[in-house]
Amino acid sequence: MNAVHTESGAPLGEAPAPWGSPEATVEPGGGGGFFETGRPRLGGLEQPVRFTDAQAAVIDALADTIIPPAAGWPSAGEVDLVAFCGRYITPHGYRNKHFPWADADSFTAALDRLGQAFVDADPAGRARSVQALEDDEDPFFEQIRALVYYGYYSRPEVVLAIRRNVPAGRDYHGPPLPYGYIQSLEPWDETTLAQANENGSYLETEQVTRVDLSKLTWTK
Repeated sequence: MNAVHTESGAPLGEAPAPWGSPEATVEPGGGGGFFETGRPRLGGLEQPVRFTDAQAAVIDALADTIIPPAAGWPSAGEVDLVAFCGRYITPHGYRNKHFPWADADSFTAALDRLGQAFVDADPAGRARSVQALEDDEDPFFEQIRALVYYGYYSRPEVVLAIRRNVPAGRDYHGPPLPYGYIQSLEPWDETTLAQANENGSYLETEQVTRVDLSKLTWTK
């Protein structure tokens, strides 16, 4: 059997895709890698996009602006959102096809535009800059907002703070996906099924039968 090659000439299947997808990887932008097809790897990039110290400072300042610090809660800048952002943006040279649709080139360029002036600004000045991004419908605003929210509320320190500070969150176990609330899931026994039947019905899988729709026709 002849090997299948990509447009760049590289045989498919030679190397794993950069984000753990089972698809093949070729030269950046050439097709075949995770950022071209496939599904995300749990936990993001194995080798995160790296930021300069100046860019990292802007990310921390943005995080503390979007989620202002509050007593009893870790600040957004204290839970390593820089690393989180690096794991979930598309590396240089790959097509950007996955949420939050942030590629390394445009993302770092936006950080550079804000620069040290944003880091040095007071909270009100930072808020105005972020508001301007939103008002201008700058794609970077939605990208950084999503990364900050998802990153912050998935951090173990924040999960503990939710349990500690929110009465309804005392038994919170963290984000349910991708595996669900494993610690709190219990199998359905006969008592549980009986209670469910009080407001509905339940059929065992073996009792489900196929319905013949072949005789159905459209009517005017």
